[in-house]
Amino acid sequence: MRKLSFLAAFIFIYAASHAQLTTPPNGGNKKAVVGERIGITDVTIHYDRPGVKGREGKIWGELVQPGYNDLGFGNTKQAPWRAGANENTTIEFSTDVKIEGQNLAAGKYAFFIAYDPNECTLIF
Repeated sequence: MRKLSFLAAFIFIYAASHAQLTTPPNGGNKKAVVGERIGITDVTIHYDRPGVKGREGKIWGELVQPGYNDLGFGNTKQAPWRAGANENTTIEFSTDVKIEGQNLAAGKYAFFIAYDPNECTLIF
C-alpha cells in the first residue's frame, strides 16, 4: 500500500514539475465553461468573460446597443449582439430540447442576443 501511495505521489510531482501550460492570446478576456444536467439533458455554455475596464453600468444600452445594428463585420448591416468577448458564446444540448415551445435539435449553437431594455430576444 505504501509503494502505491509513494509511486502515485512521485508521478504527480514529476508531472506537475514538468507540465507547461500555454494559453493562446485572447485579448485579455478569460475563457470560461459552465454546464449542468437538466433532467436528461447536459447543457454546456462556452464563453469569454469580457474585461469590464471601467465600463461598469455602461454595457447594456451603450456598449451593447438595443436591437439589430451594423457591427462592422459580415455581409449584413443589421445584426444582433454576438454574445461573448472576442469569440462567440456557444451553447450545447446533449438531447433535443424545447425553448419557448419551439423544438431545438441536440447540438452546439452560436448564441446571439437582440438587446432591449424591456425584453431581450435570445437567438441560437
